Amino acid sequence: MKKSTVFFILAAFLLTGCTALKATGKVLGATGKVAFVTGKVVGKVAVGTAKVAGKGVKTVVNMAVGKEVVRLDKKCNSLYVDTVLNRRVKTKLVLDTGCTDTQISADIAKRLGIRTNQGQKVSCQLADGRMVTGRAVNLKEVRLGRARASNIRAIVLDSAGEKETGLLGMSFLDNFVFRIDTEKSELVLQRR
Repeated sequence: MKKSTVFFILAAFLLTGCTALKATGKVLGATGKVAFVTGKVVGKVAVGTAKVAGKGVKTVVNMAVGKEVVRLDKKCNSLYVDTVLNRRVKTKLVLDTGCTDTQISADIAKRLGIRTNQGQKVSCQLADGRMVTGRAVNLKEVRLGRARASNIRAIVLDSAGEKETGLLGMSFLDNFVFRIDTEKSELVLQRR
């Protein structure tokens, strides 16, 4: 019997399946890390390119499995929800399922550091039928409790006397399966 054959049999005998798996796992782990780092870099480039081009930015929903129950404040016939915009500005927005896009005031946009003059001009019809001009912008993140969605289209309206309010519209809500419980004053959000 040749030395190489004996060595191979001895190596096969000494290396159990677990040892071989551990060695292979290290290689797979290293390969996985490289793929993960590569994916992060490619993702950052894609998002950076999309921001410059102004197109192709995808909405991302971040919420653990399950549902998020958010308390609503009822004032007159409106339901208000505590909202955090771009991780820095806390405000109350009126929950409005009839509003296509989320709307924020010029004051809130200013506090967020959004340059509204760079946003696309859009015409909006208000609930009372009036037509107004606004600017379409992109909110980096809208958060209600644990429920978050990023890259949300919003319209900045300069409404006199409405400095701290806006509307939470379908541009955010449509990212979730949601239910409004008016008796309990709750908004229930589940990931799609």
